[in-house]
Amino acid sequence: MIKINRRRVDCPSSLNTSNKALVESDYAQNDVLDALLEMQHFKCCYCEKDLPSVGRSAMWVEHFVARTDDSFIDANGNTNWNEANAWDNLLYTCSTCNRSKGTTHPFGSNNRRRLIDPSYCRIDPEIHIDFIIDDEVIFYKERTNLGKNTIENLKLKVRKDIYSALRIRKVEIDGDFAKLVNALIDGNTVKANSKLADLKKMTSAHQPHASFCRSYIIQKVSKFNNNHLQTINQHLGTQISPITVDVANGYQVIN
Repeated sequence: MIKINRRRVDCPSSLNTSNKALVESDYAQNDVLDALLEMQHFKCCYCEKDLPSVGRSAMWVEHFVARTDDSFIDANGNTNWNEANAWDNLLYTCSTCNRSKGTTHPFGSNNRRRLIDPSYCRIDPEIHIDFIIDDEVIFYKERTNLGKNTIENLKLKVRKDIYSALRIRKVEIDGDFAKLVNALIDGNTVKANSKLADLKKMTSAHQPHASFCRSYIIQKVSKFNNNHLQTINQHLGTQISPITVDVANGYQVIN
């Protein structure tokens, strides 16, 4: 999960309350769907799955605070759609994340936040959620209670669909990293720089599972520099410098 910059796009005209009072169906208008996709780099806001690849039927608009929540309903039983369908309350998800979250209220007692809204400006999801990555093992790892609650609510630790995609990304990173090391050993600066750029692009906000890629690349670079670099230089008589991959930060886009 990465930080989403809601300011990347303007509030869609269908949700402009200065022109009209909102109604229930406004959240599903095409301009809203397009704006959400653009804002989220065409990925699920929670699991970072590529949304267009799953098809429109598996792409659901998420009300961060459920539209059925009592806070939106007045004494006469009518829903305040201006609040329920407010632009700041809408996200786009894959159907699995949407079903997993359900109508769970994201705030607890004393209005304390219980779930991560990746578009909330004061929260960086990667501070709260990380990964355990080993040769054969990948697991979500909570860094804070907020991360723990979010992982549990979205059932991220037991999502085979996500782990399958993360393993594919891991293989891609392993392949590019091996080519980078070989290029450095061969003294092929052009190829080495090309592989560094490829690794950096994997961490771009528009790439699927960018947070995982960022975490794994940082871990892989650290392990190589600390455990393998000196051995390679001593054994082969090379003078390879420690590797540095300038990964993207947050919602940074690298083309």
